[in-house]
Amino acid sequence: MPRSTQGSEAMMRTIRRRRLRVVLAALAVGLAAGCGSGGTSAGQTDAGGVTTVKVGLIPITDVAPLYLGIQKGFFTEQKLKIEPQLAAGGAAIVPAVVSNSNQFGFSNNVSLIVAKSKGVPLQVITPGVGISPGHNEACQVLVPGKSPIRGIKDLPGKTIAVNTLNNIGDVTIRAALEKGGVDPGSVKFTEIGFPDMVTAVEAGRVDAAWECEPFVTALLDRGARSILNNYAETHPNLAVASYFTSTAYAKSNPDVVRRFDTAMRKSLEYANTHPDEIRKILPEYAKIPAAQAAKIKMIAWPGTFERSSIEELVRLTQKYKLIQQPVSLDELIQEPKS
Repeated sequence: MPRSTQGSEAMMRTIRRRRLRVVLAALAVGLAAGCGSGGTSAGQTDAGGVTTVKVGLIPITDVAPLYLGIQKGFFTEQKLKIEPQLAAGGAAIVPAVVSNSNQFGFSNNVSLIVAKSKGVPLQVITPGVGISPGHNEACQVLVPGKSPIRGIKDLPGKTIAVNTLNNIGDVTIRAALEKGGVDPGSVKFTEIGFPDMVTAVEAGRVDAAWECEPFVTALLDRGARSILNNYAETHPNLAVASYFTSTAYAKSNPDVVRRFDTAMRKSLEYANTHPDEIRKILPEYAKIPAAQAAKIKMIAWPGTFERSSIEELVRLTQKYKLIQQPVSLDELIQEPKS
């Protein structure tokens, strides 16, 4: 095995061990998650009845409705002040929510399924993002324009970058490869943050990259080619990600959770009918040029949970041995009562 590959795999093992320690530490304080910590206003309510909450997010198009909802005053209507907290992926957001560093989080559903299977005290409350026919190209596997890779049949022995390992990216890519007659075990995955994949692809450090908007457009503008739409191949209406909170915070603050859910669903509905405003707000948090934001491929923001697709994710997550036993959707998804 080449030294570079050995070093990369050793680094990934180190990252996974660190993640496990973080999750275990989060679980140790999980029972106190309903209590705010000193020295910060997060999770606390001021004299005017406004509650400040931190929300863990990824700087991609998927979370644009939340930023739009802040701008439009939908959270203010619910007496909420939102403090976005950016992270590389859902695997990092989960322990932050369970430890009450963040009160809410946005995570892909595979991360949430894996966490729930391990007994992490969290619950999904609000749909986050998904795909639908005509709105399903926001995340794709891309290769450089000059790459000899023309399709998935050329991927065995190659390395694909994903934002976090053992997650919705590689799970749905494996499922799509298998559907296309390619052994998913013949492909290697490496972990690179979405913003860093652009240069990694151009520098040839990886053979392909699984990107999500606004970075899909960034690579396409540089001549990259799409070889796989893994979400669409997995389920035509895939529920990709959700907003969640800790079980303890939901129990201690049911009214805050209900208000967050109300504002978030209003934001999702508004986003679906105002794509031009989504494009305008992207440069503010994703730090991309307005010209690039104007060209991105839109995803869908469903107002209800596509449960059949989440059940498929549970099945695939177990099939690829990320979990031992299936997760009950009734235990995972606990929508606030109005």
